[in-house]
Amino acid sequence: MDLLDHGFWDYTTPFAGGMEAYRRDDYLRLVDDMAEAGMNSLMICVKWLTTGYRSRLPFLDQLPGNPVIESDNQLLREAISTAHERGIKVWLGAVVSIFVVENYGGQPYETSDRLPLGYPIVPFGLYDPDMPEFEERAVAIAEEIVEQFPDIDGLEIEMEGCGRESPHRIAAYERWAAQTGAKPFAEIGHPFNPRVFDVPEWRDYTTARRIEVLHAIERAVRAKGFTGDLATLWENSAIQYAVGMEVNLRMFQKECPGWTGITYEHDKWNHRYACMDLNVATPKELGMKVYNLPRGVMTWCDQWPMPIRIEENWRMDVEDIQRFQPDGVWWMGSGSNNDGAHASLSRLRELGYPDGRSARKALLNTISPLFCR
Repeated sequence: MDLLDHGFWDYTTPFAGGMEAYRRDDYLRLVDDMAEAGMNSLMICVKWLTTGYRSRLPFLDQLPGNPVIESDNQLLREAISTAHERGIKVWLGAVVSIFVVENYGGQPYETSDRLPLGYPIVPFGLYDPDMPEFEERAVAIAEEIVEQFPDIDGLEIEMEGCGRESPHRIAAYERWAAQTGAKPFAEIGHPFNPRVFDVPEWRDYTTARRIEVLHAIERAVRAKGFTGDLATLWENSAIQYAVGMEVNLRMFQKECPGWTGITYEHDKWNHRYACMDLNVATPKELGMKVYNLPRGVMTWCDQWPMPIRIEENWRMDVEDIQRFQPDGVWWMGSGSNNDGAHASLSRLRELGYPDGRSARKALLNTISPLFCR
């Protein structure tokens, strides 16, 4: 297949697993394996619930023991340079809606010290664009990334949880509804989570707020001289009786023509074709560029052990990529040499892999039909 970007998506951030504990040799082995397989793109997420790069921003955590932070970002700069030497593009990504509360401050609409799987983590909070300083701080993160790492080829921004309803958002919604002619809040019903429940007016409102933040980021990084690609995650989900998309794609297409959308659903046993229809077929029919994020060397799963073998999950992803033809593909998880939420070495060993690299090699062998030789 002729994919614009094809490679791995992974995290340098504490508690994630994956690249979290990578050292220089781990990055070298990764880009060598990618180049040998024919991959051309690497997405490194440097800000998730926690921060995985040395930041000068006072509201970003700088937890001890992180290799990239301890190297003052030199480790990551070397990884970017090494990837470029092998013809691999490098993107950096950041979640700009979830933060360690002690550093970020304010009043998040939800807090937790555990991930959905029960994995303990430092207390973090979920924030949204109707909270003070949200847009300014999101812009500051994007500006710092392109300043600290000027050689990157792309920037990815994620606003996970920004579609949720909270009491403080009602007044802002009412002002937007009065301006646009949308229904008052009292008439739209309880929005719940638009990722899985279809409440059009609320989805339109939160999409509009998301677009405002992305526009501010785009203006700022372009003013800094960044000429690379821009992408954002379109949050979506599948539950027992529903498959949903948090973003109004038609509105996004009109307002953000320069942004690539990224979709995902990692559990091939759960509404497989409905997810691919919504996540890839629909945006492509609208003329949008869409990248897909399937399960790579990833052990995050609400059901453990997984209902199907991970190798079968990979095989089905290959079939669906060939059938639905996304514009690009990043496999979530490149391997791990520690335990974390996204990728756990102990879980990989339960699956029969002695280390993260052996799992990566097995994945690359399974997905080899996708590579143009």
